[in-house]
Amino acid sequence: MSLFDDFLESTEVTAVESRSTLDLSKHEQHVDDISKPAKSAKRETGYVASVPHTGGEPLFSLQYVQFQLPASLVCMTVENNILAAVLDNFRILRIDLDNPLEVDVVEISRKPSANKLLQLFLDPTGRHIITTTDSGENYYLFHKWRRTKELAKLKGTVITSIAWNKRASLSDTSTREILIGTHNGIVYETCLEPTDEFFRREEKYLIQLFSLHEPNMPITGLHFERFPSDRRKYLIMLSTSTRLYHFIGSVKYTSTTTTSNSDHDLPAAVGDRALFELVFAEYEHNPEFQALPSDLDYSKMQFFNRFPELQLKGVPQTFAWLTGAGIYHGNLDFSEKDGHVITDANLLPFPPTTYDEASGSLVTDIPISIVITEFHFILLYAGYVRAVCRLNDKIVFEEVIPLNKDEEVRGLAADDIKRTYWIYTSDAMYELVIKDEDRDVWKLYLQKKNYTVALQYCKEQSQRTQVYTAHAQEDFDQRRYMQSAEYFAKSTVSFEEVALKFTEKKERDALRFFLISRLERLGPSDRTQKTLISTWLVQLYLFKMNQLEDVAASVNFTSTGSTMTQSSTFYKNQQQSIKDEFRSFLETYGVYLHIPTTYKLISSHGFGAELLYYAFYIGDYEKVIDNWISEKKWDKAIEILDGQSKNELFYKFSTALMENSPEKAVDMWINHPKLNPRYLIPALLRYNHSTREDRASENQAIRYLSYQVSTLGNTDPIIHNFLLTLYATQPTSDETALLTFLKNEGREMHYKLDYALRVCSHNNRTQSCVHIYSQMELYEEAVDLALEHRDLDLARINAEKPEDDDALRKRLWISIAKYVIQDNKDIKNAMQFLKKCDLLKMEDILPFFPDFVLIDDFKDEICSALEEYNINIEDLKAEMDNATLSADHIRLDIRKLKKRFALVEEDQMCCLCEYPLLTRQFYVFPCNHKYHADCLRNRVTKYLPTRQIRKLADIQEQLSREFKQARTMQSVEDEKAISARIEDLRYQLDDIVAHQCVLCGDIMINSIHVPFIGEEEADVAASWAII
Repeated sequence: MSLFDDFLESTEVTAVESRSTLDLSKHEQHVDDISKPAKSAKRETGYVASVPHTGGEPLFSLQYVQFQLPASLVCMTVENNILAAVLDNFRILRIDLDNPLEVDVVEISRKPSANKLLQLFLDPTGRHIITTTDSGENYYLFHKWRRTKELAKLKGTVITSIAWNKRASLSDTSTREILIGTHNGIVYETCLEPTDEFFRREEKYLIQLFSLHEPNMPITGLHFERFPSDRRKYLIMLSTSTRLYHFIGSVKYTSTTTTSNSDHDLPAAVGDRALFELVFAEYEHNPEFQALPSDLDYSKMQFFNRFPELQLKGVPQTFAWLTGAGIYHGNLDFSEKDGHVITDANLLPFPPTTYDEASGSLVTDIPISIVITEFHFILLYAGYVRAVCRLNDKIVFEEVIPLNKDEEVRGLAADDIKRTYWIYTSDAMYELVIKDEDRDVWKLYLQKKNYTVALQYCKEQSQRTQVYTAHAQEDFDQRRYMQSAEYFAKSTVSFEEVALKFTEKKERDALRFFLISRLERLGPSDRTQKTLISTWLVQLYLFKMNQLEDVAASVNFTSTGSTMTQSSTFYKNQQQSIKDEFRSFLETYGVYLHIPTTYKLISSHGFGAELLYYAFYIGDYEKVIDNWISEKKWDKAIEILDGQSKNELFYKFSTALMENSPEKAVDMWINHPKLNPRYLIPALLRYNHSTREDRASENQAIRYLSYQVSTLGNTDPIIHNFLLTLYATQPTSDETALLTFLKNEGREMHYKLDYALRVCSHNNRTQSCVHIYSQMELYEEAVDLALEHRDLDLARINAEKPEDDDALRKRLWISIAKYVIQDNKDIKNAMQFLKKCDLLKMEDILPFFPDFVLIDDFKDEICSALEEYNINIEDLKAEMDNATLSADHIRLDIRKLKKRFALVEEDQMCCLCEYPLLTRQFYVFPCNHKYHADCLRNRVTKYLPTRQIRKLADIQEQLSREFKQARTMQSVEDEKAISARIEDLRYQLDDIVAHQCVLCGDIMINSIHVPFIGEEEADVAASWAII
């Protein structure tokens, strides 16, 4: 759709005539491709593309603008989405395409004359308009004005071209410094600054800078650009009908600018000196130009900047110059690498257009105007428009412009910022709409074998695939196999075909690169393919490493001196590089390899280090550790084993490690507290502490088991028994460590006492045996054993241990006294025993004295014993008297108790159920609390232990049986017996139920933790909750 189609009324415009185009079906677009002449004819609107069309809308379409012109259109231009047109009735139309409903019409203020309008110039911002007539009258219109002003200083000068200053921003009111080319080949510099003052001119100054010095040589094009790398340096390009000039030079900076301060450091003209005066001064006598023969009195110069958003600030990359000889075009390089800005310049001849029947040859029409786009030249002819591809110089679009009678094609306009293109005739305007101009560019670059650029313009994966395939095949044909492998991997060429290509060429390096690249592109679901390719890559890596080893060996064998050293170093570096690459490959794709197959491949090539690396990477620590153990590198084996968490490997390899490096093995075990020490017992059994290397250090087996018992709190009897055995079998006679272990066990022993006794006895650990006897509460055996080994202190310690059995203690002390008297013949020491033990009396040890012994040694002790007996007899007599008196008091209290009573009112209630107390049997407590018998029994039952509850139930059952039996008894004696049993059962029942008051006794105190609201009342309590 045209930009105007949304707002202008179609009813005002008659139907557009059907468009047609030249018949190109009989020949190709380029003159070199002509196969057969054909006559000119008209066809439907369309174009012929140089490459197959990919579908969708055409690249180019000519759309009629539905806008009725009030007069004949002379000139039109579009900049920054502002359309400006001048009519032959001296009116200027201004249309803001962002607001196209408002058309601004300004009449040119002029004196009555026969002047003819020639040109209209619009600056890049769309704010400044200059029109010129054939008599040299020039008019200026600012975008805020409603009338034009004549440029007095330019009167008599026919303006043919203007080089606008792109540095003039939207905030500037002036044009800043601009260059004006005239019909007589003179270049002026001026600056237009709009003003509302009547006597003030818009031209701040007008200075002539350059003259071609050729008569009738109008300047048809004028353009200048500032170098991005040097703000003082400028390029000025000037064109005539036959020449293309270019000027390069620097300008001077000034501290004062004549315009806005948006660019403070920009140069400006000052006084009588023009900004570009120094640039032209260098070329005054010898200007540089490119001349092309031409019979035309006009030419067109156009520029293109591929970054439209930077159009006002950036520099163009391409230019085109339309002359009679063709299109002279090239690139602009502002880097000045070789001192030239114009690069890659070429002349494109105009393609033939019609067939002349009279001469039998093709006739070439000359375009009226030209516009350059990113990939095309748009050529405007007197009756049609044509687009030529810049990449292959072929016609890709051609369409006839429908003209009425006396209607003429006037020109071509382009908005370089908004990328819109316009064709205008004397009676109408058209928009040339370009959509997806780069759609098939990738294919053109592909045909030119410019693969890098082709990829930049690919929009679909299928397009990229074609480029990759072509690039890969090109590199393969040129024997650039590594590059070919890279692009084959990105293409869709079958895996088998590519692999076969490299295999046939024996290019294993390229094949390896291709396989890796293809492997990277496989998805998660392609696990089988990943496994196969990865396995193949392993084989290729191993082959390459073997190859490098062979080459390095041959170099060492055949070379000498520095050559050998350099070659050997080179191949060693190559070997290390490929090994590093192989290891990196294993890290990335090792998970997809079949482990047994990979082991077999690496082992068959003899790369033990790589085999070990692979095993370590996949977590096969068993193989790694087994390798280090087989090489007797115990420390490395322990390091690997210490770094993993599979307990089974610890149990498997600990035997060898404990046998050869016990201290580090135990350190490793301690680092893993979750190990089960039971499974490490075989390793501990193989440990030999008597070796020369280990004899001076701590027993490592004891160290580990002690850590298990004391630090980790291990309670396994097997571990404790084993540790006890190790302590008992130590070569030293010191039992301190063993006794410490036995004593630390305490009463909760985790070793078997009988086993411990047997082991200690077998190894002559007397103190430990005595301790074990005491733990078994065999105190007599403990004392006897201590006395047997003449350890009186140890015997005395064990004699004091049965604290709750005085009789046993007395026997133990008697045994010790007997040993002291009879075996040691030590009477005085025996007397000391009487003082140390409160259980022994003189009469207890007298039997052990010899029949003939002097009493002098223990006469005092005998006297003391007799006095003590006398005191004891007196004490017993006093206790008997006190007991008799107490019995009398108790009998008196019993008689008084039988007469105790309590008064119960008839309206008193049970303290538990709150029903009248006298309705059933009841209890009355001294605290004056009263309960029904059944209520009290039910309440007390809640707090009784299970044993008491069973006893209470049994008593109640017995009472029930006795009552039933009493009803059937007739004998008086039987009734008395039953009554006695019933009375006894009642006493037992009362003793359980009425032992204490439930509201003020221990039961109430012990129930302090019971909540006031029970579980059965939870629903009632919940009903009172506030929601």
